[in-house]
Amino acid sequence: MKFIVYNVRDDEIPFVEKWGKDHGVEVKYTTTTLNQETVEEAAGFDGISCLQTIPYSKELFDSLNNLGIKYLSLRNVGTDNIDLPAAKSNDVKITNVPAYSPDSIAEFAVMMALYLSRKVGYMRQQLNQNHQYHFSPSFMGRLISEQTVGVIGTGRIGRAAIKLFKGLGANVIAYDKYPQKSTNGQYVYVKSLDEIYAQSDIISIHMPATDDNYHQFNHEVFEQMKDTALLINTARGSIVDTNDLMYALQSGEIAGAGIDTIENESADLQDSRSTKQVTDPDILKFSMMPNVLITPHSAFHTSEAVKNMIDISLGNLKQMVEGQTPEDLVD
Repeated sequence: MKFIVYNVRDDEIPFVEKWGKDHGVEVKYTTTTLNQETVEEAAGFDGISCLQTIPYSKELFDSLNNLGIKYLSLRNVGTDNIDLPAAKSNDVKITNVPAYSPDSIAEFAVMMALYLSRKVGYMRQQLNQNHQYHFSPSFMGRLISEQTVGVIGTGRIGRAAIKLFKGLGANVIAYDKYPQKSTNGQYVYVKSLDEIYAQSDIISIHMPATDDNYHQFNHEVFEQMKDTALLINTARGSIVDTNDLMYALQSGEIAGAGIDTIENESADLQDSRSTKQVTDPDILKFSMMPNVLITPHSAFHTSEAVKNMIDISLGNLKQMVEGQTPEDLVD
């Protein structure tokens, strides 16, 4: 039994090596992205672990089939970038890691909300651009306890975020197509997304990307939101129309945004050794705006999360090779 780990980052290597040693399994790792040009590196291995946001194409699954590889284990949650019918037709079983650390992403979302609520971006702009360092009346922020937080998606991450927002005293409302049976009195479900848009001072997105929610946050929705509202997206970039968000922020339709994931993320985003300069005009524009906090898809990134992503992903591969059915199997 031997596995290959693609897209490995320096911070993952100690966990990969420890897992292989602890389980007596040969594990090779590479920093390259799994694609049609690099798939040959997997020849002779029993399974692949990978972490990436770019598409897994039909051609890639055809190649995996030709190499005799039947097991692909993601180290992340999202499967919207995978051609699942192609995987199935090539008899490639796929697993993901649906809960590597809900608290890591939830904490990051709350951090973004705090940063924006307290106008930290404006303070940094004063110092970095104007080289001034003094109090300003325009820096006056709002307490989280003064605000209504609308959480969209009440899975593990959404519920962890609700717990933290409630701990800061927020009034929390929520929406989910498949609501929890009990909220333990922490939040109240509303009947429609329109209620979230109209009532929330902060909206935090915690749902997977689907065909149904592509560009769910667009110009029409931003018009429904309060002009003092903040949008936090630590979920998937495709849920928010980037052009419409840019307009909403520049025109004052909404007050600010925390962006950890953006549309059309490139493979370079997961390359921790990259020295390439940013050229994406949207990222550059957002980075200059004091009412925006933009980060490179890093909400998950804690030591606990990285360990769990490695251990669960490789554990899923081991189970499949041994003929077992992991609970994280993607249908």
